[in-house]
Amino acid sequence: MQSQLPFPTSASVAPASKITAFRELWRGAWVIFGKHMYKFMHNTTELGGTLAAPLLLAVTFGAGMERIVDPSMIGGANYLSFIAPGIIAFTALSGAVNAGMTALEEKIRGFLKEYLVAPIPRLSVLLAATLSGLLKTLVQSILILIIAVLFGARLQTSAAGVAGAFVVMTLFMLAFVGFANGMALRSKSIGGYHTVLFLLNLPLLFLSNALYPLATMPVWMRVIAYLNPTTYVVDGLRTTLFANGSLPLWLSIAVLTAYAALFVWFGVKSFRKVI
Repeated sequence: MQSQLPFPTSASVAPASKITAFRELWRGAWVIFGKHMYKFMHNTTELGGTLAAPLLLAVTFGAGMERIVDPSMIGGANYLSFIAPGIIAFTALSGAVNAGMTALEEKIRGFLKEYLVAPIPRLSVLLAATLSGLLKTLVQSILILIIAVLFGARLQTSAAGVAGAFVVMTLFMLAFVGFANGMALRSKSIGGYHTVLFLLNLPLLFLSNALYPLATMPVWMRVIAYLNPTTYVVDGLRTTLFANGSLPLWLSIAVLTAYAALFVWFGVKSFRKVI
């Protein structure tokens, strides 16, 4: 009788190759991710520049409007507690812009070409840019939350609330880091990139419920606010951290999930177009 040799079948080879590809994807991403975070930790200008505008907004606008705004109009909260989620969202938007700047600088300086010829999956490059952008933005947002609490914002939350806030923030950051990376990869100059992204920042903030309740807005503005993803992250944070939201939490999560899927798809499509 002839003995059967234990040759691997195609069914056993396929899962093994997928596992290997997955490991290579994360190995390459981890190396580039470490490079991005090292630069972030040693570049105080990026951290300070991102926090400067939200901090100024919290200290001046929050404190200045405190005695003017009627607490009954904003659910009984003090005004700084009301606008703190909006300031956190603004910080996340600024952080996403800086995340895209990293991708743009690497493209202009030729680092992107070096990554593409390295023996790593090409998607590792985009994955690393997304993960480093998410982590940097999360760190900056937490710092702003701590500062807001120190200045008088009153947290009313629980372990479940903190978990909900993390989900809401992650979806929002994923959406705009994906969008920023996509715009950066399509941009041909730093000036053009900043013009587009920074022109979006303030409209996204002011045409949402970040600084005033939805109920007090004119109808045309309220329609825009309902289409604005910033509205849903702000209300989600109000619900989970300050017990002062006006929209169902599930709605905020559903809308932010849709925006995250759309903008991540835009980032991936832009990356594939570049390569």
